[in-house]
Amino acid sequence: MKKYAPAYRLFWSVFDVASREKEIIELEKKSAEADFWAEQNQARSVMRRLAEQKKMVEQWRSLEKKTADIAELINLATEESDNSFTDEIGRDIGNLAKLLDKLELELAFSGEYDSRSAILQIHAGAGGTESQDWAEMLLRMYLRWA
Repeated sequence: MKKYAPAYRLFWSVFDVASREKEIIELEKKSAEADFWAEQNQARSVMRRLAEQKKMVEQWRSLEKKTADIAELINLATEESDNSFTDEIGRDIGNLAKLLDKLELELAFSGEYDSRSAILQIHAGAGGTESQDWAEMLLRMYLRWA
């Protein structure tokens, strides 16, 4: 768990859950206004933003609860001097680490346009067979990565 402690603090500050919860409240107030749906595109944008923020907050609050549960289980096991919880604690910490890794990947793709699809075109251009080979290698690399 010590391995993930600095990363956990970094993620928590990057995602700033408290300000996201405030934004959720503001967006919900905005969506409850009588003329909210008068401008369809803006309303869809607000609702999309609201859904994204709710998902993010839910993930981090879930992570916070799981961490607290594991800490409580560790405290209980140490107070009772009971080693029977060791396997369960190890499994829970492993699951928590996987979830944290997943959220770390989401952090890497948290830019303005990262949630959108992309079209990639590869052209060999001038250069003969070497440039065609290089374009083919790039295509193969991107297809395997995707």
